[in-house]
Amino acid sequence: MKKWLTKIDRAQQDHEKLAIGAATVKKYGEDQSSSLASMIAFWAFFSIFPLFLVLVTILGYVLPDNRRADVLGRVASFFPLLHPSTVGGLSGSWWPILVGGLTALWAGSGVVRVTQQSFDEVWEIPRHYRPGLVEQLRRSLFALATIGFGLVVATIMSGYVTGRDTGIDLGWYGRLGGYLISLALDVGLFVIAFRILTKRDVTFRDVLPGAVLAGGAFFVLQLLSAVIISRYLGNAQGTYGSFATVITILWWFYLQAQITLLGVQLNVVLAERLYPRSLVGGPQTDADERVLQQYADKAAHYEEQEIEMRLSRGSRRSSVRAR
Repeated sequence: MKKWLTKIDRAQQDHEKLAIGAATVKKYGEDQSSSLASMIAFWAFFSIFPLFLVLVTILGYVLPDNRRADVLGRVASFFPLLHPSTVGGLSGSWWPILVGGLTALWAGSGVVRVTQQSFDEVWEIPRHYRPGLVEQLRRSLFALATIGFGLVVATIMSGYVTGRDTGIDLGWYGRLGGYLISLALDVGLFVIAFRILTKRDVTFRDVLPGAVLAGGAFFVLQLLSAVIISRYLGNAQGTYGSFATVITILWWFYLQAQITLLGVQLNVVLAERLYPRSLVGGPQTDADERVLQQYADKAAHYEEQEIEMRLSRGSRRSSVRAR
């Protein structure tokens, strides 16, 4: 068995595409990205209804009723078994709107702050270099506003292309255009998130591969979920009530978080050229040593802190000191 595993390991190291995939999956496990995805899923579930509350209220002031329904329907398509009609807008005097809006924005920014922390963890940002609470809040509010604006604009564009707003049936051309706009929207949202939700200075080119992977997988997941929900989960909701809704949304957020972090890992592997990695027998490649050095750098909590990393590999020894 060890002999066969060694052959497979050498084969993936000799082929660039296989090496990139293997390095991405290995780093995903080393960073404990599943645990990070669990935190994102929890905060996403905790904040989704307050976010809907703010969105419904804002759209009630800036959009007509028919366009508001389309935008909310587009947003609701990201979350199974969640319908916009279950959330009402804030109304009444100014102080309930102010207090309720601030509370909803605080809860909604929680998932963005956790996502920032996860992205910095994946990019191996040193502890002392990570943003503080004030900067995290500023980036969270900016991300919420940017992504929300992108959803509104893309939904309106999709309505014109598919003929929903003009009343003209464009046939399969319109449907294809709507799908392409939805796919481009998903990829674009991931590009924005990957760039602004990390302390690392990254370019559009750095985040594009992971955004295409995450956005494409997210688009396919939406199409599959629509079929599954319409055929199976509707009956489950009627039988199990709100329990089916809670479990489904939690799993949905967890799967989305996994896809998102996998896209970030791909960006890191390509940008830092952290491949090929050895899968059997411990660290054996230069990429293995660079990854271990980054893990040592990440552990520094203060600028004055020095961390020394030593790697013994047969008769070869290497020593790395992180500052």
